[in-house]
Amino acid sequence: MEKKEQVFLYMKEEIERLANLEEEKILAEAKELEEEAYNQIKAEAKKDAEALLAKELVEISSSASVEASLSQEEKTKKLVVKRDEYVANIFKEAKEKLVAFVASKDYQKYLIEHIEKIGKLYQMEDSTLELREEDMRYKDELVKAYGVDLEVEVSDKIKIGGFIIENKATNVVVDESLDSALENQKDWFYKTSGLMIK
Repeated sequence: MEKKEQVFLYMKEEIERLANLEEEKILAEAKELEEEAYNQIKAEAKKDAEALLAKELVEISSSASVEASLSQEEKTKKLVVKRDEYVANIFKEAKEKLVAFVASKDYQKYLIEHIEKIGKLYQMEDSTLELREEDMRYKDELVKAYGVDLEVEVSDKIKIGGFIIENKATNVVVDESLDSALENQKDWFYKTSGLMIK
């Protein structure tokens, strides 16, 4: 009977030993699977975090670019307004000086000498001399200085002073009005003043 108990004990121990080995094997496999799953989840989380970070960086960069662009645009607008104010003031003063010149005693002399020069360069028959209403008092002297008979009429295109000679047959217009001269100076000023805004 003792032998049976020894065999039984031996069998029990062997079963327990094999069960323990199997349990250790199962636990090791489970731990390995757990580690593998953990590493996989960790890798996916890292990948998702990197993608999210990259997306956030792109959005931040894009937002910063938009803000920088808007800021630059705002600065440019302010510069354009400031430049236009300067130019308006400069040409307001220039116009005031021209108006003062036209009201001076030198204006009549200027008109006569100027139309003499134009008469030598562009003497056109059957032409019209256009003057502002206030300068009609000089018409006879101006026609004489031009050297060829001209029809004279009042022009609403001339506000400051000067004259325009137009030949309707040839469509040649010689615009020597102070208004045009001032306007042409604006174009020249913008091109050469260094106040271009880029």
